Amino acid sequence: MLLERLVRLGPALGARASLDPSRARAPLPVELAEQLMEGGEARRRAFAEALADVVGVLVEDFPDNIFWDLDYLACCLWKVGGPDEMRAFAGRVVALCRGFGNKSELRFRYAHDFLFGYDWARWVAREPGARAGIGPFDLAFLDYLDTRLQELRDLISDHDAKYGPLEGRAFRNPFSFRREPRDEARLHQVLVREDLIPVKAWRLDGERRWDLPFTELRAETAERLGLAREDGS
Repeated sequence: MLLERLVRLGPALGARASLDPSRARAPLPVELAEQLMEGGEARRRAFAEALADVVGVLVEDFPDNIFWDLDYLACCLWKVGGPDEMRAFAGRVVALCRGFGNKSELRFRYAHDFLFGYDWARWVAREPGARAGIGPFDLAFLDYLDTRLQELRDLISDHDAKYGPLEGRAFRNPFSFRREPRDEARLHQVLVREDLIPVKAWRLDGERRWDLPFTELRAETAERLGLAREDGS
């Protein structure tokens, strides 16, 4: 069955919370596939398998992820090209999730910063003349994330004050605010109401902006909500 893997992955997304205020839940992976797929059998099959690979790694390496708005990511996968390009794109995303997720030495808890464009907006803002036309799931930005992943690994090896080795099973949080699930959900629900999400990942066209200091605005919003960290670590 063409969509069997996607059907099986659906329950693993749990409550499938969405930042889209117009819907109660994010769509199931199989629903996204059915919405996007058209054309020849080879391309449809490659897309279904590639999307299952991407959703599968998100489930495995970010099991605490809260918001599952994968619409734009799925659309970018569909539009990246033919079967070979789809497989290559999915492979890049899988490798990044393995590198940043809960089974790695980095151990970030959520994929939200990747899916909703906080990392991307910060990167574009550094050189907007050269980067404004590059999207959050374009290969040029994925190249940057590969480089950043290695930089962070080097910092961990050097016992960097901000990105040093973690103790036990703790998640990495280099931010100035708490990111426990309840805090994470509350913060991002406020951010979407105030239109402070860089990439509207719940839209197939992924409406995106980079020209605000989203990282700083998120931290300021967290402080206003009383979510500032007290341990200073």
